[in-house]
Amino acid sequence: MRLRPVAVSVLVCLLWACGSQKAVLAQRMFRSDSANFVVLAPDPAFARKVNGEAERFRRELAVDWLGQELPAWREKCPIHVSLSPHSGGETSFAFVSNGIQRAEPNGWDMKVFGTPERILDSVLPHEITHTIFATHFRQPLPRWADEGACTTVEHNAEKQKNHQMLIGFLSASPSRGIPFNRMFTLRDYPEDILPLYAQGFSVAKFLITQKGRKPFMQFLATGMELETPGQETRAWDQATQQHYGYKDLSELQVRWQRWVADGSNLQELQRQDSAPSSGLATGLASRDAELSQQNRQNTSSASRPTRTADNREQNLQQLNQGWYAKQMKAGGTTRSFSPPKNPAKTIWR
Repeated sequence: MRLRPVAVSVLVCLLWACGSQKAVLAQRMFRSDSANFVVLAPDPAFARKVNGEAERFRRELAVDWLGQELPAWREKCPIHVSLSPHSGGETSFAFVSNGIQRAEPNGWDMKVFGTPERILDSVLPHEITHTIFATHFRQPLPRWADEGACTTVEHNAEKQKNHQMLIGFLSASPSRGIPFNRMFTLRDYPEDILPLYAQGFSVAKFLITQKGRKPFMQFLATGMELETPGQETRAWDQATQQHYGYKDLSELQVRWQRWVADGSNLQELQRQDSAPSSGLATGLASRDAELSQQNRQNTSSASRPTRTADNREQNLQQLNQGWYAKQMKAGGTTRSFSPPKNPAKTIWR
């Protein structure tokens, strides 16, 4: 890894309030190179730090998920770093180039923003995990698994935010939980996207807690391999039974709901905090029958939030601030993967 002293100039236009005067400010972006990444950051020391951490996460997380390190990419992944009070990231790449299926993803492009602390302990490992999955599977994963598993490597504070959101979504009336026979087969992000992130994280954590990360990856590989058009749910039923012993997705959903209702997830993420309130398990358990019934009916459309009291909406808005402000207004086309018409994939964290 080396830091180049030559700065890259980025023009930032500032409109001044007084009169019609305009000023152009040149912001210096410093570049740091390593074997697999090219980092551009506004501070030379931080550019070097991000690059070193990116290589470390790529190496250590690959061992955690796959049991071995990844070979060096033929094409380096650029990482554009922006400092911001709110944190998030975006990673794009393609599996096909000029109509040809490549041996590894290409066209890497990663953007991370936030405070230095959150970039290093949550955003960067999350985005690096996306690149590990893409390199290993060489195809897009179901949305819940991709985002959910990547969230498991974030800082505990961010994982707890997901858990808090999940409780709100499952406790809403009607529930905003996603039936498993729909969630497991989603290839595109749903319009109501935040429940997918929160529930996907919780389900991934539930499965990983039972057997570990490498068996979880084998489970995903089996499910995707068995999928055929019109038989996607059956494929995941079979994979669930083969790898985790549940007879189908419905039983998996019931067991997961009980696990959440018992507070296991919350206790694991808040080991140093107080125990969950007694009303939490009661409130979640009362939702089991409702969500299980949705699963049996093979619900084909996402649940929609209802307009409720102002304080509930205000609480939800607070949860959606910062980390979960994922530039949702950018439109749905960048969040989908439809091979071979649209070989590029963008991950919105």
